[in-house]
Amino acid sequence: MMKYVPRTFFIIIFFYLSNSYAQEKEKTQQFFVNGYLKDMISFNDLGDSTLVDNLIHNRLNFKWYPNENIRFYGSLRSRLFIGETNKNLENFEDFISYDTYYFDLSWTVFNENTVVFNTMIDRLYMEWIKKDLTFKLGRQRINWGINTIWNPNDIFNAYSYFDFDYEERPGIDAVRVEYYRGTNSSIEVAVGLPAKSSSVGNEEVNTFTSAILYKTNKWSYDFQFLGGYSRENWVLGAGWAGNLGGASLKGEVTYFYPKNESETDPKAFVGTLSVDHSIGDFYYNVSYLFNEAGFTDLGPKGLNRLNTRSLTAKNLSPYKHSTFTQASYQIHPLVNGGLGIMIFPGNKALFLSPFVTWNMFQNFDVDFITQAFYAEDRTSGDFQSFSTSYFLRGKWSF
Repeated sequence: MMKYVPRTFFIIIFFYLSNSYAQEKEKTQQFFVNGYLKDMISFNDLGDSTLVDNLIHNRLNFKWYPNENIRFYGSLRSRLFIGETNKNLENFEDFISYDTYYFDLSWTVFNENTVVFNTMIDRLYMEWIKKDLTFKLGRQRINWGINTIWNPNDIFNAYSYFDFDYEERPGIDAVRVEYYRGTNSSIEVAVGLPAKSSSVGNEEVNTFTSAILYKTNKWSYDFQFLGGYSRENWVLGAGWAGNLGGASLKGEVTYFYPKNESETDPKAFVGTLSVDHSIGDFYYNVSYLFNEAGFTDLGPKGLNRLNTRSLTAKNLSPYKHSTFTQASYQIHPLVNGGLGIMIFPGNKALFLSPFVTWNMFQNFDVDFITQAFYAEDRTSGDFQSFSTSYFLRGKWSF
């Protein structure tokens, strides 16, 4: 029965739009379409083998403003995977999906040997605006995070830093109401529909999330406070952003209190602090993450848990302490290069990611990105590479 709900939802929207068009035909209507087409080649060196893959990635964004109060948004994300990872990775379709959605709007059109074609609707929502009140219904991104790398406040749809090819980040099927109390203050209430079950250890977790967020500005700093329920945890959190001299200082903290505390789902305080600054053509970011439920003795085992799509605000890193430093420089008006370093103190584990971006033509960029994971081998005691991936990507925006 539920599989027909999305179709019914589309039909309701269609008739509503048709009616809106009839009533508002004398007014100026605005319809926008944009997107991009990307092609990315990757070489994944796993030590004893190398996997070569190609990803062709297309995104179409739709916006329609039938009148001054109502807006509609939709995005279609289509990916063609060609290569050896599809063939060698068990349950590849599950690997490329996300567990934040209630409705199944993802279709694997083709899956044969080394070729997989998947398309999904990752945005589809209506926005109603009336003075200081905004109402949003449908598949959307609820971005409550402040920091650039880690976001403990992002309890609805956390994202992985390592999933760099998904700039828009995953969303959630939700109802959301925002009320603006003046220029610098607002109250937001959001209820996300429970998605398919997510596993923590050997236990299934209800992904239902509902929370309230209050934002204000004091002493030239933006503050936010949140409370609610997320993935079978009661949550309380806060965040702030402002200037520290010429730099930007940002922070987020969230406390998770599980409804049924267990070894795999303990109480946890998660906090992050970051400083970023631009000096001419030079930019740097320094961030630190503390996860009370993290480990100090995982070593290389934790590396496999970093790059996962089942990431939540509670398990942004499996390690208790994580640090990140990134520096970039505008080498040329059309070329930017830099290096990101993630260190996990006490675990003898390290992540390196050098990158170069070249704006080759108008609306066309070329990126070269490396992601390398290193850790101490518990058997030999040697510090060695566990995996290194090289990505060459071209992106045409339209």
